[in-house]
Amino acid sequence: MRKIILNQKKDCEPHSVKYTSIDEHLMNFGADIKEIERVKRKYPMKIPHYFLGLIKEKEDPIWKQCVPSIEELKDVYNIEDPLREEKHTRVSCLVHKYPDRVLLLVSSKCAMYCRFCTRKRKVGRTQQISMVEIFRAIDYIREHKEVRDVLVSGGDPLTRTDRELEIILKELRSIPHVDIIRIGTRIPCVQPSRITKRLANMLRKYHPLYINIHFNHPMEITEESKKACETLADAGIPLGSQTVLLKGVNDSVEVMKELVQKLLSIRVKPYYVYQCDPVMGVEHFRTSIDVGINIMKQLQGFTSGLCIPHFVIDGPGGKIPISPQYVKEITPEEIIVTNYLNDMYTYPNSHKVFSNELINKERLRIGLTFNLKRDPAKNERFDKYSEFDDISTIDAIRKAIESGGYEVVLLEANLDFIEKLKKTRVDFVFNIAEGINGDSRESQVPAILDMFNIPYSGSGVLTQAITLTKSMTKDILLYHNIPTPNYQLFKNTRQKLKPALKFPLIVKPNCEGSSKGINNNSLVFDDESLTKQIKYVINNYSQDALVEEYCNGREFTVSILGNVKPKVLPIVEITFDHLPENINKFDSYEVKWIYDNPKNPIDPISCPANLTPKLRKQVEKIALDAYSVLGCVDCCRIDLRLDSNGIPNVLDVNTLPGLIPDPKQNSRFPRACFAAGMTYNQMILEILHAGMIRCGLRNK
Repeated sequence: MRKIILNQKKDCEPHSVKYTSIDEHLMNFGADIKEIERVKRKYPMKIPHYFLGLIKEKEDPIWKQCVPSIEELKDVYNIEDPLREEKHTRVSCLVHKYPDRVLLLVSSKCAMYCRFCTRKRKVGRTQQISMVEIFRAIDYIREHKEVRDVLVSGGDPLTRTDRELEIILKELRSIPHVDIIRIGTRIPCVQPSRITKRLANMLRKYHPLYINIHFNHPMEITEESKKACETLADAGIPLGSQTVLLKGVNDSVEVMKELVQKLLSIRVKPYYVYQCDPVMGVEHFRTSIDVGINIMKQLQGFTSGLCIPHFVIDGPGGKIPISPQYVKEITPEEIIVTNYLNDMYTYPNSHKVFSNELINKERLRIGLTFNLKRDPAKNERFDKYSEFDDISTIDAIRKAIESGGYEVVLLEANLDFIEKLKKTRVDFVFNIAEGINGDSRESQVPAILDMFNIPYSGSGVLTQAITLTKSMTKDILLYHNIPTPNYQLFKNTRQKLKPALKFPLIVKPNCEGSSKGINNNSLVFDDESLTKQIKYVINNYSQDALVEEYCNGREFTVSILGNVKPKVLPIVEITFDHLPENINKFDSYEVKWIYDNPKNPIDPISCPANLTPKLRKQVEKIALDAYSVLGCVDCCRIDLRLDSNGIPNVLDVNTLPGLIPDPKQNSRFPRACFAAGMTYNQMILEILHAGMIRCGLRNK
């Protein structure tokens, strides 16, 4: 039977001692030993003599951190490896997540098994890491000259002997490009007697060396832990503390303020406060993000700046400071943030609810590719990012996909997209990315996904490239006798207008969407205004100007969903009666984005459109024919307008239709789906499943 040194009095100091078993000691506080044993079968327990002696009463902050709770078995919300360390493990016991620094795991043992441990999946289940494995990991560091900072961690590296530690540090210090060595440990807090002058004198030989210690509550700062920290500090080792925000332990301003002030008094700089990771078995410790933000607000200005740590969350893409710069949105369920690479992630708040049918179910990982809308810089065009998606749309799509039982990985399609995709194992991609540069930018993400052999929703490379290029789209439509206005492509203003083209004419950029470059002046009635508008397009959009005959009839949008037998959704008609007299009656940028907005009491969308059976059939056939000959799949939105003879003409084919969730925003495709009786989630899942069925990942 294991023995520990304890005093029977609950308010005793650790140095007043008597011998008793751990179970007997916990029973003195009213612990349910059978319940503890039940938890230990899944999540082992280990408590140092010293730390157990700090307990004053059952469920106090010390107890909560080290004594198993039945709540650990009730967690159905979280996952075993939320930081995806296994994915970033390049060789055994080495995690390479950041560009210039690595995590070297030199021990699988800890002095104490913290009940909230990030590596709870490994605690008490693995053999000690061999020195051979460590040397192999150090060889990796030696070969990768970009690594300048090594964090030595575990388990707890100080569970290794002084001799083993020195061998490891000596090997690391022999690598020329390794500038900084850091050690992460909880031992000065939970087993301070391990910190000896001999250990400190050995460590000081390998400067610059830093130690990050894990303190969570003021009760942990005792004469013993103070002496341990001072021994290290006297050896010239800078000390920082990493604290985890824990419900019922330190989730109050008063406790956190006392902790950071006491840390500074023992020469330990408060460094990080972590939002508790969504690790399986620790949900009962997790607070909402707002709790941590409020604590940070209350510390700032009410105590020394030296006491203020960084409040961060740790995600698959690294640590993310929780500040307005990084936080995009906070909801009761989650927080949406961007990291140092501007990658976007969702991070669950506490008590995220899943339906019972999803619990313990193997889930496919769906990548959601997108371009995030942002404000243009001073030297950029005002409408440069207008076709990109708001965070609200991205979040709504993510939630809709999750409602189908899938795990979602957010993948912003920026210049780092390929690197992110290589590191992220996804089974399928839901693609809404518009691309960032070039006339064929909508085909960029499909091309990259094809290269990596990752299936995705929506049309492929060739179709995306063609449909963004209006002149090529029209050539194919005309070849197949599908009505579209006659046109001419202008590369400069010196070209003469073809005699066959008759005014009025519409001038638009050849390779833009979302009505970019189409304004009230785009409708021209004479040569002078034509030349002026062609010049405007070429100069401002750096591309050819497409000039086509103006159709002066009613304007419709036809949304199509599915493959094999694609279905036409209720037809949308865009009306223009609400516009001022001086505004031309077509879907220009001003009409689409300024006059049509949630604040406007007039709804310019009519769905289903009021059509005669003959006209409806005609519109649907032309749209389906265009969908087919252009090779569209899964979903599409096709814009048409009646000419002077009442014939529907295809104006534009949108293989990446807008999916804005708010009905007041009048996103055409969702409005058609809503009119068909779908919810937003059903619409997204219909698109997703159409693509998955097409790619053989789902049965019909």
